[in-house]
Amino acid sequence: MMETYKTKDVASKTGIPGNLIRKYSQTLELSGYDIGKASGARCFKLDDIRLLKGIHERVAMHHVDINDAVVQTLKDLQNEALIHKSRGSVQEKEQTARDVTTTIQEQNKKFEEFMHKLDTLAQLNEAIIHQNSTLITQNRQKDEKLDDLMQQVYVSETQQEEILLDLVGHVQKSEAKQENKLNHLMSHMYKKDAKQEEKMNKVINQVYKKDASRDEQLMLLIREMQETKRMIAASQENNVVKSLRTLFSRLKPERTQS
Repeated sequence: MMETYKTKDVASKTGIPGNLIRKYSQTLELSGYDIGKASGARCFKLDDIRLLKGIHERVAMHHVDINDAVVQTLKDLQNEALIHKSRGSVQEKEQTARDVTTTIQEQNKKFEEFMHKLDTLAQLNEAIIHQNSTLITQNRQKDEKLDDLMQQVYVSETQQEEILLDLVGHVQKSEAKQENKLNHLMSHMYKKDAKQEEKMNKVINQVYKKDASRDEQLMLLIREMQETKRMIAASQENNVVKSLRTLFSRLKPERTQS
């Protein structure tokens, strides 16, 4: 908040008597100059005090009438305000020009950066387009190679199918021939087995007959051996009896003599 001063404070600061301050103030107010008030008392700002000092100098040093001094001081104040305003306007224009120049420079810089980015994007787009074109060409070549490979595979599969059909036909013919040969062989083996079985039966019958004859011969031999053993045993028994009889007959005379 701007500081304000009462009449006595202005008088002590400027050395202007209080009655003159009030007179100058009334004249200023009649001329349309506004002085602030608080509780019915005037409150002077620093600009008001400077204005009062200018009026007092004109009246005291140049002996100018108060009304003329107020009018002239107000004119000077207006002129100063106009000059200040003009200066301010020029400064504002200069500042505006500088701001515009700066803005233009910044816009030019941003535009250059934008154009640089556009160039970079354009280069990237060209690179991407070139890469995509290369990929498309490579994919087309791959598709062509794949088509050729599929065609070769199709031809190869067709050939393999034909070869397989021929092989199957050959195998079927071969199997039919082998089956015929096998049937013929089985028939031959069956006949041969029948003959061999017949021969085997004959051999078995002969062996059986031979075994029966051999068993009879063995039984006869066993009987003969048993008879021989019996006869030997009987002969030995007779010899023992004879020996004992002889021994007993010899012992009897000896006993009699004694």
